[in-house]
Amino acid sequence: MSLLRFVALCLLSLALSALDAKADKRVALVIGNGAYRNAPALANPTNDAADIGAALKRSGFEPLVATDLDQAAMQDTVLRFAREARGADVALFYYSGHALQFAGVNYLVPVDAVLRDEVDLRRLVRADEILADLQRAKNLRILVLDACRDNPFADELRRNVGQGRGVTVSRGLAKMASPEGTIISYATQAGRTADDGDGRNSPYTSSFLEHISDRDNINTVFQTIGAGVYKRTKGSQVPELSLSFFGEFYLNGKAETAALTPSSPRTDPCAEAADHWRGADALGTVTAFRDHLVRFPSCAFADLAKYRIELLSKSIDSAKRPTTFDGTWIANESCESKPPFPEAHRQYVFRIKEGVLHTVLGDEGKPDSVSYDGKIEADGNSTISVNGIIGDKDPLNRPVGSSYRYKIVLELKASKGAGVRTETYWPCRYDFSKVSAPGGESERRPPDPKRAAKRNDNTAAAPSDRREGGRAAPDGNGMSCSIMRRNCAVACVSFGGQPNCGSTFCVRQEAECMSSGCWRSRAYNGCGIAKR
Repeated sequence: MSLLRFVALCLLSLALSALDAKADKRVALVIGNGAYRNAPALANPTNDAADIGAALKRSGFEPLVATDLDQAAMQDTVLRFAREARGADVALFYYSGHALQFAGVNYLVPVDAVLRDEVDLRRLVRADEILADLQRAKNLRILVLDACRDNPFADELRRNVGQGRGVTVSRGLAKMASPEGTIISYATQAGRTADDGDGRNSPYTSSFLEHISDRDNINTVFQTIGAGVYKRTKGSQVPELSLSFFGEFYLNGKAETAALTPSSPRTDPCAEAADHWRGADALGTVTAFRDHLVRFPSCAFADLAKYRIELLSKSIDSAKRPTTFDGTWIANESCESKPPFPEAHRQYVFRIKEGVLHTVLGDEGKPDSVSYDGKIEADGNSTISVNGIIGDKDPLNRPVGSSYRYKIVLELKASKGAGVRTETYWPCRYDFSKVSAPGGESERRPPDPKRAAKRNDNTAAAPSDRREGGRAAPDGNGMSCSIMRRNCAVACVSFGGQPNCGSTFCVRQEAECMSSGCWRSRAYNGCGIAKR
């Protein structure tokens, strides 16, 4: 009897342990919108939602599944989920249906949507607001967007809004910043479109259903899902994954591994492939992906590693080629008054080299510094990531040294351009003007201050009335104060000085030049300059 009692106690202890392991609260909202009234219907989203809901329930979630929601129902359902996510251990949102991006913001589309212009976007659900609702969960937040179909709503916006305001309507979805403790999974890469599929489910949902029950760390599960989509679509669709969850979490428990002994060697050559891929993907270099191929040539991530190598190799080659937008650009920023932020007008100097915009204002990494980074596409469109560090004067009284970020969506055309801030509380617009282009002397080699001063001294000696129709003469004589300010802004960048001196030092110099007819600076001093 004592032996039976002991066995019974052990079994009870194991059962209680299993219950404790499942005691965490997991909530999920799954939406599938397919029966669109003002656009072609989608066949798969309702199937996707039903199947995903069932799979999540098997993994310990309390899923709320909703399909073909109109505007009112979608808003109510999202609000209900926001309350459910409060205090949950894990919160997951899965959306299958039409979505679009406008000015870098992603919108999920209800089935009764009518989009005539940007005003109608207020009727849609913003993906970044869903992301904010997920942050109510305590441990792990997951956002899945199987919503990158190229749909007619974006086309309608392009026709009615146009592309001339520095705000673009792009294909696919925009990549969002992933807060700590969050996983964001997109059916395909930012700015790309995905297929709805020919079967019951979309390619992404099919791979999700296949692997969501895997007994792996959650990061590995989503990496495996992405690799599965790549294989299913023969490389035409590559999911994008944003991981900011650095702990370990197993939806279905950790797989048991037998202890290795000399008599029982490891027989699975892919046993460590997932862990190695996670490291290679984090590094994101050609060398890391090649190393993965050498170690695991026939495992789950081999094809995806080949794709990444090919993509990175093309990027490196194209990044070395000058583009039509290379050169120095002046950006005039105008910000509206929105308390506690005042109305503001500033001027910056940005440098584009080989199709990449990169500028740092202030001492990089220190308070009051701001960095601007982004790739300019061939059509002149770009989304610039802005990352700053709070200084001692902040309208929101945020701690000194804390970080902030936003984006600038811009469009460049020839020597002009326009842009607008996104993902920020403070609305600001930009006008861009190009002041230099590659191929000139200042681009081929760093300017010589002595040679520049000598050349400008000769220029200043010319009579200030040698102008043609109020403009500087073709030979460069009779330069105006405004031209000198433009040259000053270019020199700020070329000499390796602070790029923002175009809006500080150069502006002050121009004001003095306008009042006295003289330009005084370390690199050039001269009088007799035309004020206009």
